[in-house]
Amino acid sequence: MLKKEASKIVGGLSTPGKMPCYSINLPATACKVGSILAKAAGTTCHGCYALKGRYRFKKTKNAMARRLRALAHGSWTAAMITLITGHKYFRWHDSGDLQSAQHLKNIFEVAKATPEAKHWLPTR
Repeated sequence: MLKKEASKIVGGLSTPGKMPCYSINLPATACKVGSILAKAAGTTCHGCYALKGRYRFKKTKNAMARRLRALAHGSWTAAMITLITGHKYFRWHDSGDLQSAQHLKNIFEVAKATPEAKHWLPTR
């Protein structure tokens, strides 16, 4: 699979300015637990950085929504493998979180197929 095709399948990767690598982000509003915790003072998700700043730009919101929809694509795992191959690091979800057990299983498959990359998956 060509990188251009892979990027179209997954909805493109994000390039967080404070990270030395590519990432994939999803809408923080789609976090299963975080969207609830963000409303509760004193929780780790209260004041979530991914609900403010540049994450509120229309272009960014559209890209994150596109990536969320892409999780259901039958070639998502293969496309992610294509995009991560050759990179030293990859961060999962600079915004957003796991959507399901299947989503996590797909990430495991990507990580197994790209052992040269160090994968970082921060999650709540």
